Amino acid sequence: MSVAIGFVIRRAGRRACQICKKPLSDPRSVEAGMGPVCRGHQNKKENDMDGTLRKQDFRDTFIDSIPFAKAFVMARAAGRPGDELDDREMVCRTNVPHLVTHHSPDGFEFGYGGSGAADLALNVCQHYLNLTGYTGRKTRCYDGNCWTLAWMLHQDFKNEFIASAPWLKGTAVSFDRMARWFEANITGALLNACANDEQEMIEEE
Repeated sequence: MSVAIGFVIRRAGRRACQICKKPLSDPRSVEAGMGPVCRGHQNKKENDMDGTLRKQDFRDTFIDSIPFAKAFVMARAAGRPGDELDDREMVCRTNVPHLVTHHSPDGFEFGYGGSGAADLALNVCQHYLNLTGYTGRKTRCYDGNCWTLAWMLHQDFKNEFIASAPWLKGTAVSFDRMARWFEANITGALLNACANDEQEMIEEE
């Protein structure tokens, strides 16, 4: 599937986990961009600017059953069986890996426009660009680093898809719909702005 400025999802051949960088062979792991251990938010190394995070535990939980390459999912879970939780304590569940932390050290959220939603948007943009094979300049964040392009896209993505998602019911955004959004929003002007951005950068890989 081609998306903006010629990006293509790479489905064939061996891929590396976006978290631990180990080779992937299982088709489900290749499609998710992560191995089964890292999909459970485990085995993260200390941040050495390779995309991994210092923090291992987040309030949100990971959905393993729906690949991101099919749809971006936002849902709720009421904690462990038997817990008596009100709506305010229901846990955010997504199929987006924690690749970088900047706005919300506690994890992802949706259904409002705050810090948890902003970090979810940033990681969606980072994950999407990784899956398309994008390379470019990077920006330092509170914990980890992201593509400067992901940084410049994430607030608009948050406003379009995450802040407006039903807080309790959740929603799913198809990969095709996301691809159309990225294609419309990754413009030549934005790419030029990324190249000339004055935020703290690190060297291209």
